[in-house]
Amino acid sequence: MKSISEAYIIKLQENNITDELGIIKIRYALAVLKNELIKTFILICIFALIGQLEAFLAVMLLILPIRVSTGGLHFKKNIPCFLFSLGYFISAICILPALQFGELTYYILLALSIFIICICPLAPSEQRPIISRKKYLQNKYFSLLYLVIFTLILLVFIKNQGIIIMSIWALFLHAIELLFLKLHKRKDDLTCLKN
Repeated sequence: MKSISEAYIIKLQENNITDELGIIKIRYALAVLKNELIKTFILICIFALIGQLEAFLAVMLLILPIRVSTGGLHFKKNIPCFLFSLGYFISAICILPALQFGELTYYILLALSIFIICICPLAPSEQRPIISRKKYLQNKYFSLLYLVIFTLILLVFIKNQGIIIMSIWALFLHAIELLFLKLHKRKDDLTCLKN
């Protein structure tokens, strides 16, 4: 993978298609893509081994657009990132659905998750910050639009009750993650004001 990406970068440099900053961005994007592909492949293997591959793929595909557009917790190293993702999906697919709540509880969880995501700011990576207000608003509007699509998919198109419950838990966990980051940032801002 490295040789292919480096060959691509060299080709861009030779043809003067982008400047040095553009090369840095492309190199970072290719590294992220490689790491995400490896992480996803390992997660697929793990969920296949535990007999939950179909559930994992369904939940991952449903939740991915909201996670990409809103951001979340970011780690500097690949191993903590992988372990967090593994814990996130294990919780949403295997652990939390075992709690057996009534249908009304899941509707409340869904509504609460949507509300939290709507009020929380985006949480992009430090390595890939959103520097323009226009881009921030595009991501925020996309996340709000996708929440409507996500809800329609769950309530109208998906018939598998297990996948619906797992997806609601995945959205709830993501909402809690964003809420944690919002409260943590506010605490940091208040600490800075006191100093």
